[in-house]
Amino acid sequence: MKKNILITVFLIVFTIEAYGAIRYVTPTGAGTLDGTSWANALPGTSLQAAIDASSVNDEVWVASGTYYTTTTTNRTISFGMRNGVTIYGSFLGTETLLSQRVLTNGLTSVLSGEIGGVGIADNSYNVVYNQELDNTAIIDGFIIEGGNDNRSPTSSGNGLGGGMYNHGYNTGGYCHPIVRNCLFRQNTASWGAGAFNNGYGGGNTLPTYINCVFSQNHALIEAGGMDSYGVGGTASPTVINTIFYENTSATNVGAMYAWGGDGGNCHPVLINCAFINNMALNGYGGAFIADNLDPSGGTSSGSCTVTLQNCIVWNNTATGTSPQFYVRGTGAQVIATYSDISLTGQNAPHVISGVGTGNIDTDPLFLDITTGAGIDGIWMTADDGLQLQNTSLCIDAGNNTGVASTDILFNNRIFNATVDMGAYEFDTTTLSVKNTKSKLVVSIYPNPTTSIVNLSYNSAETNNSSVLLLDMHGKLIKTITKGQKNTDTFNYQADLSKQPSGIYFLILQTDKGNYTNKIIRK
Repeated sequence: MKKNILITVFLIVFTIEAYGAIRYVTPTGAGTLDGTSWANALPGTSLQAAIDASSVNDEVWVASGTYYTTTTTNRTISFGMRNGVTIYGSFLGTETLLSQRVLTNGLTSVLSGEIGGVGIADNSYNVVYNQELDNTAIIDGFIIEGGNDNRSPTSSGNGLGGGMYNHGYNTGGYCHPIVRNCLFRQNTASWGAGAFNNGYGGGNTLPTYINCVFSQNHALIEAGGMDSYGVGGTASPTVINTIFYENTSATNVGAMYAWGGDGGNCHPVLINCAFINNMALNGYGGAFIADNLDPSGGTSSGSCTVTLQNCIVWNNTATGTSPQFYVRGTGAQVIATYSDISLTGQNAPHVISGVGTGNIDTDPLFLDITTGAGIDGIWMTADDGLQLQNTSLCIDAGNNTGVASTDILFNNRIFNATVDMGAYEFDTTTLSVKNTKSKLVVSIYPNPTTSIVNLSYNSAETNNSSVLLLDMHGKLIKTITKGQKNTDTFNYQADLSKQPSGIYFLILQTDKGNYTNKIIRK
C-alpha cells in the first residue's frame, strides 16, 4: 500500500490537468489517492507533494484536519508555498465550488509543527518556509501552529519565524506571498515567532496579510507576533483586518517589530488592525516598535515608518518604557490616523508623528477584551470578544480610503457611511451585543448554520425576556422562551433543520431593549 501511494504521488503531475487543476487533500486520503476529487483525495502526508506538483492557476483544496510538516523528526522540514498556486483550507470535504466553503464557523485545517514528542522542544523550526515568491502565491484558510525556531538567531534564517518564515534575504532575494484568513497561534522563535519577513542585506519582502489573527505566539528574544527585518534591504508588509492578541516576548516588543536600519527600509502599512493585550515581559513596547538604527545601535542610516489607519492599540503592557509602542532611532516614526491608541505612559519620542487626524484615546468598549476568541474559543466566529459594543466611539469613526470590502467576519466593511476602527464592523443585525446598562452579554453561534443555532446570554439582573425566531419577512416561526428570568446564564437552541435555506432573525426581547441577530441557514 505504501509503495502504491508513493507511485501515485509521483504520477500526479501527469494524471491531473496541468493548468487550472484542483488537487484535493484529506488527512487520510480516499479512493485511488490521486487527488482528482474528494472521493480520491491525496493523504495528508502528500500535501506538500500536491503543492509542488501544481502549476500556475492550480489550486490545492485541503479538508478539515491536522497536517504535519513531516512524519520524521527532522526539524528543518516545512511546508512551502508556490508561485501561481492558491492553497485553500478548511473544507468539509464535500464542496464542489469554492463559494460553498464556509469559514464563519472557524478555521478547521491545521498546519502543525508538532512532529516529535509531547512539548515544543523537538517541533519543526518553521511550519511554513517561503522563498522567491511573488504575490501569485496565496494561502487561505489555515491555522498555523506549533513552530519552534529556538536556534540562536542569524540574519540568514535561523531562529526566525516559527509559524511562517518569508525569506527575501540578500541581493536579489524576494518573498511577497499573500496570506489570507489564517490564524497564527502558539508558535515560538527567537525573533518574530508568528511570522518573520526577511529583507536583510539587499533583499526584498513585501507580503500581504488579510483577515489574520496572531495570538499567543512567544518570542524568546523580541517580537512575539511578527517581525519585518529590512536592515540593509526592504521589508514592508501590508496588513489588513488583522488582530495581534496576547503575543509575548521575553524582552522587548510583544507583537510586531519593524526595523529598517543600515540604509534599509521598513514601512509596514496596517489598515483596520488591532493590537490588544500583547506583552513585552522584560523590556519596552508592548505592541510594536519602529526602528531605523543600524545593528550596532549607534547611528540611524535607514528608514522606518509604521503607518496605522483605522486601527486600535489598547491594553498592551511592557515592564519598561512605552507600554503601547516604542520609537528607536532618529527619523523612525509612527504615523496614525483615524485610530484609537492608548497614549497613557507614552512620552516623546514614543508618540504619534504628524497631526494624527481622527485619532482618539478612549476605551474601545470591546464585547470582552479578556476573551478575544469569544465564548466558543474559536477565532473569526460570531461571538469574538473584540467586536465593538454599540456605544463604542470607534464605530463610524474611520477613514474609508483603501479599506477592504468585508471585515474579518466577512460582514460588509462599511455598514453605515463610514468605516469603523478595528477588525470588526459593527452591525446590529449580525453582531453579538454587550449592553453595559442592562448588564447583558449575548452570544449566538454557529452562524451560518445547517441546523441548530445556539443563543447564550448572561444576565446580571432580573428581566422579563423572550426569545423569538422570525423568517426574513418578519413572520414569527416560533417562540423559544418567554417569561421572567433571574440573574443567571441562559442557553437556548433554535432548530432550523426543517426550514429552507435563507435568512432568519433571532430576537431577544428584554425590559432594557431588543437584540436582533441575523442568522443564515445554509
